[in-house]
Amino acid sequence: MDEISVSLLDTTGIGAVIHLAGIAHDLSNRFQGDDYNEVNFENTKKIFDAFLESGASTFIFLSSIKAAVDMTSEPVTEEVVPRPITPYGKSKLKAEQYILSKMVAGKRIFIFRPCMMHGPGNKGNLNSLYRFVKTGIPFPFGVFENKRSFLSIGNFVFITQQFLQNEIQSGVYHLADDGFISTRELYTLIAATLGQSARIWRIPKSWIAVAAGVAGKKHMLNKLTEDLVVSTGKLSVSLGGKLPVTLQAGLVKTIQSFRG
Repeated sequence: MDEISVSLLDTTGIGAVIHLAGIAHDLSNRFQGDDYNEVNFENTKKIFDAFLESGASTFIFLSSIKAAVDMTSEPVTEEVVPRPITPYGKSKLKAEQYILSKMVAGKRIFIFRPCMMHGPGNKGNLNSLYRFVKTGIPFPFGVFENKRSFLSIGNFVFITQQFLQNEIQSGVYHLADDGFISTRELYTLIAATLGQSARIWRIPKSWIAVAAGVAGKKHMLNKLTEDLVVSTGKLSVSLGGKLPVTLQAGLVKTIQSFRG
């Protein structure tokens, strides 16, 4: 595979390799730890080795903020000591560490750690919240004051273009839209986009915790109410300004795409 990949890169004159493939959302719950390691680490290793041997000059690896942390209420920077929890996060970090151990002069190498990325065709928790809002059932978690970072596909494309076209230092970069939003605010934004009234209940946290435990939904409750805040300070300095798509505008575009 390495020889074929090197030959492909050199004979076609490809100058930049953007490695996006991997296991991310396991909605079917069918992947095991070995699957994440094989796809997210071993395959990345093969592609990166081919890049190093080829004449291509730029490599971008799409990692994940989950390679560093699973939750944090303070904006997490690139200097954080990674402590991934899931097989997904651990496999991404393993790939990062391999890439960083092979950095060479004359090659531009970037590791992107995006937070939750979204756009038309999105799958995952954002879709689930959208379907919940459509039912008209009041939002029961109004008492929670969590903060979350998001990344629109529009900003991701812009960032990638800027890194390809400009002289930016190799290294790890955290990717997110400018600003944060709570799940309650996201619920309100979805309702407004649908032309519905936002109905919010402020049920005590202790009651919700008991109900989630009885229903076996503690994991889902955590996903809805935990903090995951990403610092974009290094990214902003490297780009020399703000991103073109605002947090709210990007989310509205994705929400509108759910209508089909």
